[in-house]
Amino acid sequence: MTDLNTSSKAKITDKTTIGFIPCYGQPFSVLMIDPPWLKKKGGLRKVRPNQVRNLDYETMPTNKIFDLLDAEIFNKTTKNHAVFMWTIEQYLNDCDKYMEQRGYKRHCRFIWDKTNGVAPAFTVRYSHEYLVWYYKEKMMPIAKEQRGKFMTVFSEKAREHSRKPEYAYKMIEALYPNENRIDVFSREKREEWCQFGNQTDHFVISSSNGLLTNKT
Repeated sequence: MTDLNTSSKAKITDKTTIGFIPCYGQPFSVLMIDPPWLKKKGGLRKVRPNQVRNLDYETMPTNKIFDLLDAEIFNKTTKNHAVFMWTIEQYLNDCDKYMEQRGYKRHCRFIWDKTNGVAPAFTVRYSHEYLVWYYKEKMMPIAKEQRGKFMTVFSEKAREHSRKPEYAYKMIEALYPNENRIDVFSREKREEWCQFGNQTDHFVISSSNGLLTNKT
């Protein structure tokens, strides 16, 4: 695990404070970002009367998300770097717009087939998310042995809400094995990744039985 330093905090609104855990080895050249897009749960069912609309983490307006990234993340990168940003259909165009305003170019969009999903308005079932690959200045070359090995569409069954697929992390680690990587708005500690967020150990693997527990 990359060495961690003491945490600082960046206050964004009166109600939202995000903790930043800086790492040794800055600046960063590979960023995975899972923004807390402003949304609520869909598909609530009558058979589960205790369900609520709010998510189990604080969401933020798009402009505030990028204000935070500007203040705490994008200024801690190498000149050439890669950004892998998660988004959904509702925010796909905004994601491109805000990144283009900051001088990023889009390389490709990965599609995560979650194998299940919600059906808003009882129409089609939304069973995918996007992982958009951007780069700044020049595209960083990937590991030669990985050329052409990964597809832009991949399937992995969704787990807990907001928990991202292992495939995406393994892919990025294979493409860029020797870069300084940071997981932004992270909810799970991971070997050789720095973290940014206020729920960095939300998903915890118990060393005693190997089972996942949600830390509250």
